[in-house]
Amino acid sequence: MEYIELNNNIKMPILGFGTYFEHAIDTKAAVLCALKEGYRSLDTAKWYVNEQEVEKAIKESQIARKDLFITCKVESKGYQNTINDVYDSLKKFDTDYFDLILIHWPAGDILDTYRALEYLYENKIARAIGISNFNEQYCEYILNNCKIKPQVNQIETHLYFQAKKMNEYLVNNNITHESWSPFGEGKINIFNDPSVINIAKKYNKKESQIILRYLIQKNIVVIPRSTNPEHIKENFNVFDFKLDDEDMNTLESLDKKKRVSGWPESMKIEEIYWYILVKIL
Repeated sequence: MEYIELNNNIKMPILGFGTYFEHAIDTKAAVLCALKEGYRSLDTAKWYVNEQEVEKAIKESQIARKDLFITCKVESKGYQNTINDVYDSLKKFDTDYFDLILIHWPAGDILDTYRALEYLYENKIARAIGISNFNEQYCEYILNNCKIKPQVNQIETHLYFQAKKMNEYLVNNNITHESWSPFGEGKINIFNDPSVINIAKKYNKKESQIILRYLIQKNIVVIPRSTNPEHIKENFNVFDFKLDDEDMNTLESLDKKKRVSGWPESMKIEEIYWYILVKIL
């Protein structure tokens, strides 16, 4: 396993396991399989409504809490509601802290929600805090009004949407870039890209492994998810090879600036509202 050091010196696994699944039974089985394969970082969210299933898998795995890195994401509900939600999640996970807590998306009362995260950080309920799906304007709004700089921003990032401008912004501000949907949610046929196929043959690896390795070498945290035990194993085995500069450049050239997922409908109005607010302030 490789790690990335956050701006508060906390070490985070650069490869984690996503836990958003449609059915609870899929969640427990997939997470348990991932833990058995060696994953130690789990990305969860209040919105996924499956925290107890993730906890059941952790308990069954018998892996000590100190050996896990658990990320929890909360909605933008304001100060007290956020604290209440986090304590509810702590109870479901049978733990007294999270390694990382993120605001899931920039909608609603993001500033007071972030201040709640700062409170949780200062009281050692969160070892690190951050944001998710925040563009540069939203990040600036937080940076200009916070006491504690976000450690992480989790955003859509894959070969066809590499978020290069945002990556540069995050690097310049010493905020770790984390990718959700590193395979484009399976909607963009990325595994059949000729360049990816050729590079996979060169290293005798799967296309998925090439994609993950590329992002990891860019110092981008990745959290692939799958319910297929073979794929879960393949996605974890990406630390025994390294892509050369030519292949890295080839993969970088595949960027089409093409998103695969939009924000929830409720966020679109909020996006306009917060953009205007940030510009005014």
